[in-house]
Amino acid sequence: MIQGRLNDAAIALYQVLQQANVKHGIFGGYAIASLGGPRESKDVDCIAAVSKEQIIQVLNGTNGFVFINQTRQDYVAFLWSDKPDRSHAVLVEIFVEQFPGAQYDMRNLQTRPVQVQGQVNGNRPISLLDPVYVFKGKLRAAALRGKFHDSADLRWLESHYGNQLRQNKSQFDLQYVGLALRRYPELYNLFDRLGLNIPAAEAATAQIDLAHLPAPRPGDVHRGLLKVPTPRTSPRGSAPGSRSSSAHSRSSNGRGRG
Repeated sequence: MIQGRLNDAAIALYQVLQQANVKHGIFGGYAIASLGGPRESKDVDCIAAVSKEQIIQVLNGTNGFVFINQTRQDYVAFLWSDKPDRSHAVLVEIFVEQFPGAQYDMRNLQTRPVQVQGQVNGNRPISLLDPVYVFKGKLRAAALRGKFHDSADLRWLESHYGNQLRQNKSQFDLQYVGLALRRYPELYNLFDRLGLNIPAAEAATAQIDLAHLPAPRPGDVHRGLLKVPTPRTSPRGSAPGSRSSSAHSRSSNGRGRG
């Protein structure tokens, strides 16, 4: 999808939700591209402080948005197009804060306005999640699926926002860290630079079978973005940030480069 077209959809989303006073933030690959990363995306992912019914009422039929009917309560999909024939539509996926069984809220979620250039909407603001939360979303994705761009996205974010990520390392779920490290051993040095407790992350995931992870459930994306993890203690004999023998072996053979 052409970046300018995605920008138009994100601008249109910002205009409607800002007017409705709905807190929201975009994350995922499109957010990384909007921050300047070398990333192409096919859609726009967003989280918003509303329910499914509220976001449908606010967006459907407004400013080019049309609701795609589905049954999930934690997620709503829309197609955006400014064309009468609805051509070149952009998929906009919105994860809603309020749904049955919701465990997390957006009260502490940080967003930032960013200017982007649309094809038809010109240079206008959109709302992105703060890079710490974009990283959290990408960490979850890297833990649960095998797509190379998730690893690349994490490395780009660390190279541009490393100090901010280090200052907020308590936000990063060590189970996700351990799973991501098993899929992408090259992330070892990145996690080490952030000061994460790698031995605890490895211990937390040692018995998990990557080929048989639980099926996705409502609220999984929210957990990745909004949960503040409970601190884990280090395995006996290992200090936080120290290298375990298996991790050191990975680093030594070249696969541990960040």
